[in-house]
Amino acid sequence: MSDRQKRTRLSPEERKRQLLDAAVELFAECGIGEAKHADIAKRTGVSVATTFVYFPTREELIDAVLDDVAEKNLAVFDEVDPTGLTPAELLTALAEHATSRLDEDRAYAQVWLNWSTNFAPHIREKFLECQNIVLDKLTAILDAATPGRQKGKGARDDARILLAASQMLTVMKLDGISKERRARFTEHTIDVVLAYTGEK
Repeated sequence: MSDRQKRTRLSPEERKRQLLDAAVELFAECGIGEAKHADIAKRTGVSVATTFVYFPTREELIDAVLDDVAEKNLAVFDEVDPTGLTPAELLTALAEHATSRLDEDRAYAQVWLNWSTNFAPHIREKFLECQNIVLDKLTAILDAATPGRQKGKGARDDARILLAASQMLTVMKLDGISKERRARFTEHTIDVVLAYTGEK
């Protein structure tokens, strides 16, 4: 059976997933929006016209990739069970899970990091929307650490510290920094943030 015959047997959902996976990889390699429909077609072995069926414009392609990356990153919070964990243990588990996924989801992490420093208006707006969801989740963890503290007071800034640290932790993993050094970085960051809340 030829490759072309195999390709035609993909369902529309499978084909879109194939094209989206290729787009994420290309955005990781080239930068957000730098890869074109023709690049995705070449990577997947389909016609350029096929890519336009699923992503009619460059803007829709970019939005689809960023939405996929956002969903992948936010899933970390659902994949770690907080039951019975202290705030420090939960934050550590989130950090460990997020970095362990980089072995399979390296391209997603690279696009996220690139996205975080892209200030094109529409792209920035989408990033801030996703970032606010992450900050809400981290703030809720920190609020739970100190039930007596006025809700949200100071926790949002602490959440920003944790988010910045998580991005540095991602860079450390991508750069090949040892697991031991990453663990020390994680422990130190969490200790510093929770010291202000009085909770570990």
